[in-house]
Amino acid sequence: MRKKKVERWDQFVDVIEQIKKVASEIRPADFVPFRIPMDQSDLSLRKLEELTKELQSLQKEKSDRLKQVMEHLNTLHSLCEVLGVDFKQIVNEVHPSLGEADGSKNLSNCTIESLASAASRLRELKV
Repeated sequence: MRKKKVERWDQFVDVIEQIKKVASEIRPADFVPFRIPMDQSDLSLRKLEELTKELQSLQKEKSDRLKQVMEHLNTLHSLCEVLGVDFKQIVNEVHPSLGEADGSKNLSNCTIESLASAASRLRELKV
């Protein structure tokens, strides 16, 4: 019985750590660290399912935001090629994580808005 409780606790910790990671990527300014309950009295499957659903919701939001970021980056890349502007410089001005090939990207609302704004400025230059 004790082994099962330890395994369940490990599942809770794993899901909570994933929630913390994804939440900090999509909402870094609003991120409030998720507290792991020190009270291990509610390790029910229902509670674990609730946390898992929250994680899935955050993962979907992250996927949607990543899609938006990639669309903006593709637009910026095309505009930079046409205008002869340094794509990496523009992207690094928005957020340094966007210029990295590997690693996580900042997917905050601020970053998405800054990408859209940069694309808009380049469109104005094009005209």
